[in-house]
Amino acid sequence: MKHFRCYNSEVEIPMSDLTAFIGKNDSGKSTVLEALEIFLNNSLVSCEKADLNNKADNNNIEISCVFSDYPKELIIDSSSSTNLTKEFLTNTNNMLEIKKIFPTTANKPKEKTYIICNHPSIKHGNDLLTLKQTDLKKGAEQLNISKENYNANINSSIRSAIWDSFENLNLSQTELLVDKEDTKKVYESLKKYLPIYALFQSDRPSQDDDKEVTDPMKIAIQEALADLESEIEIIKKEVKKKAIETANRTLTKLKEMSPEIADELIPEFKTEPKFESQFKLTINSDEGIPINKRGSGIRRLILLNFFRAEAEKRKSKNNSSSIIFAFEEPETSQHPNHQEMLINTFIELSNSNNSQILLTTHTPALAGLLPLESLRFICKKGSDRIIEIGTDEVFKKIANTLGVLANPINKNAKALLLIEGKNDVTFINHTAEMLKNSGFITHTFKDKNIALVPIGGCGNLKHWITLHLAEQFAIPHCVLLDSDKGTAEEEKNKFKIAELRQKNIKAYLTRKREPENYIDNNCLNLPKETSISYSDTCDAKIIIANKTRTRKQKVLENFWTKMTCEQIRNSEKYFKNGEEKYEFTEMFQDFLSLV
Repeated sequence: MKHFRCYNSEVEIPMSDLTAFIGKNDSGKSTVLEALEIFLNNSLVSCEKADLNNKADNNNIEISCVFSDYPKELIIDSSSSTNLTKEFLTNTNNMLEIKKIFPTTANKPKEKTYIICNHPSIKHGNDLLTLKQTDLKKGAEQLNISKENYNANINSSIRSAIWDSFENLNLSQTELLVDKEDTKKVYESLKKYLPIYALFQSDRPSQDDDKEVTDPMKIAIQEALADLESEIEIIKKEVKKKAIETANRTLTKLKEMSPEIADELIPEFKTEPKFESQFKLTINSDEGIPINKRGSGIRRLILLNFFRAEAEKRKSKNNSSSIIFAFEEPETSQHPNHQEMLINTFIELSNSNNSQILLTTHTPALAGLLPLESLRFICKKGSDRIIEIGTDEVFKKIANTLGVLANPINKNAKALLLIEGKNDVTFINHTAEMLKNSGFITHTFKDKNIALVPIGGCGNLKHWITLHLAEQFAIPHCVLLDSDKGTAEEEKNKFKIAELRQKNIKAYLTRKREPENYIDNNCLNLPKETSISYSDTCDAKIIIANKTRTRKQKVLENFWTKMTCEQIRNSEKYFKNGEEKYEFTEMFQDFLSLV
């Protein structure tokens, strides 16, 4: 961004799969999300003259986006494909870079779009994408290029032949204005592949079309249409074909009466049809009360569950349309339990191949769960703004700004076992007690003053703060995480554990998806006729909760505490190279050896 609101100097913001903007009020967090809304949609928020920074040295607002995931092929001529690399339309890092400039000479600036690319600058080779086919053919003839080297009916073929005729194209960074001929066709084709951008703002009026409720439904329609794009294209072509046939029949008849007028007329479609405007989807209350008239907490709860449903869908459907969810202050009007659930959903969504999550937050509990690589700290520097990432100093600033604190640690603690959640405390303590009582381990964690500290995962802000606290106590630490086996997070968790082990930290993943997958069926107190089974990778927590009518947060507390030592040993047993092994027995012995 440059010259946009509080960002006067150009600022570049690296994006992760999950990106969280943190800063004091009026630091410019929402501005980043709204800049992307202007770039990708220009509807919910549109660019205005007043958006120009008052210290700008010219009248232009600039917003650019760089995309690593772009189409491998583009159809810009009627039947022939090309690609961005062939057309020299990627930047020096081989990415697609699009810049939009909004001249603020009018109250509602009209954008000019440029592709920033490493493009030929040599004379007669630097403007080929802006030339009509007749001019391209003339250019090829003037350079004495044999017609056997290109297809004269395909622009991309002629361009390729012309570029191939030069020994050196003198590639240089170029701002290519996409306003005519094939530059415009390329961008029109590219627009179909740009991600859907869904911005959910924190401050909204409660109107009949309250966007907090309607936006998710609009996204549902956009995604449905994107999935049916090939079918829609067939419909468009058929409609155009039949309509043009009718228009041509009309002109044929007109020619009989007035040939001079008929020769001047050509049937042409002015605009592409907009299917999304033809569908309206909403959610009504069964009590006849419009959803927008319900409390803000209820409206946001609907939004929360829209995201949860999206996460479920995207886990199993990796070829769906790309989408960026941008959410201002997701904690607004939500119970703390829902806030944590929402962050976990965002992390899950960000791990799918076709989703990115952007958010802003002020809440310490929520910020503590965010991965360190996702954090972007925005602060003022004079009258401008800077964005800081990725260092201990930045994490310290974020923790101090939001008041994120580590969980209290007993002053007598001699080591820390970092775990994901509070329920894991129950799981580990009961397991250790049963194994000790039967002589399989010599101590419990309590016996050795090893504190169990829930941090919500590894590599998040809470984890970072806890480790710094452990350093102050000068005590060692170890880590146990759920493997999340069978989910999008499995590989990330493996990477985290491998990283910790390289630092000689005792760190383990559960062999099964999570602790609930180890619960013995006999502990569930189900009627004999009720059958239940779950694999190592399925969501056992949900399956057990549904079958036993238990809240999923209570599954471990209610049923793991009924596990006997024999049942624990049976559930933790595995084989390696034909040898019988016991997962938690071995793991706990390793952890306990720290003290």
